[in-house]
Amino acid sequence: MSNISMKFRQWMLVCMIPLMMLGSCHENDRKAGNQQDSVAAVVRKDSPVVNNTVVPDSLPTEAYIAELVRRREAISRQVASMDTATAVKMYLSLSAYVDSAIAGLMHNESPWLDKYVEYYIPEKGITVPPPQVVSRIRLLATAGIEPWEVGEGYTDLRAVPDFYTHLFKSSLPPDYTAYLQLKADEDTVLYSADAGLAVPFSLIGTRALNWEKFLDTYPNSALAPAAKELYEWYCIDYLFGEDNTPAFDRQEDLTSLVPENRQEYTSFVAQHGNTKTGAVVAGYLQKLSTAKSYEPFRAQIKATIEAVHAPKK
Repeated sequence: MSNISMKFRQWMLVCMIPLMMLGSCHENDRKAGNQQDSVAAVVRKDSPVVNNTVVPDSLPTEAYIAELVRRREAISRQVASMDTATAVKMYLSLSAYVDSAIAGLMHNESPWLDKYVEYYIPEKGITVPPPQVVSRIRLLATAGIEPWEVGEGYTDLRAVPDFYTHLFKSSLPPDYTAYLQLKADEDTVLYSADAGLAVPFSLIGTRALNWEKFLDTYPNSALAPAAKELYEWYCIDYLFGEDNTPAFDRQEDLTSLVPENRQEYTSFVAQHGNTKTGAVVAGYLQKLSTAKSYEPFRAQIKATIEAVHAPKK
């Protein structure tokens, strides 16, 4: 399994938690984010908010599913009347539990998750799991959990894209609502697999713009650090690609920028030159004409991207 694909898989596991406040998603441009402890907290029967009692992390799948359903139903009953502060508290409690539950579920369901890729029928273009696996998938679906193929034969479990947006609707503060909606929209398609991008470069540029807008609108949001990491991730991938979908035909030859990419970047600057991302892309094209080698050029562009939303001193 390639290093980039492994890092992406780790990143996806972390990003199943919409609040990604700690760690970093980049190591050599991507560091896998710190996983939260896979130990859940018990909640009172009349509230989805955690208390101080700890639950072992070796529960059977049915127990995780029952608890997820219970928590979602408890929130659903209260969401229409709760204030934003309560909604945030409930969201954070739920997202932490979802993280630990998915870690446990992936462990429990690994026998068929490890074989999930084998259920794909190329002639029909569909995945047809055996009946016993279908029953497990249906059980997970009752709690909003689904299998998600992440490339190179790996399948993970994740919360469905609208897991939080559908549940909390407009009860959260505007920054939380906007963040979760952006994540839900993005997570409807696989972003990267097999060390290559699974979406077109143009869409990556659009994602960078979306996160720029979020950061400009909510610069003091508790979610800003996570949004900044996503913004930087998309900018780097937009301008350099990944191993199997590079922006350059020959990495060490800066004159080998793929013609379609050059056209995309030129068009982006023409359409979005008044944005921060447009300025980054314009600087990229300008510096590309004089840069001598790939790694120093990439490092220079990376530093420029990181400075876009750096805290003002």
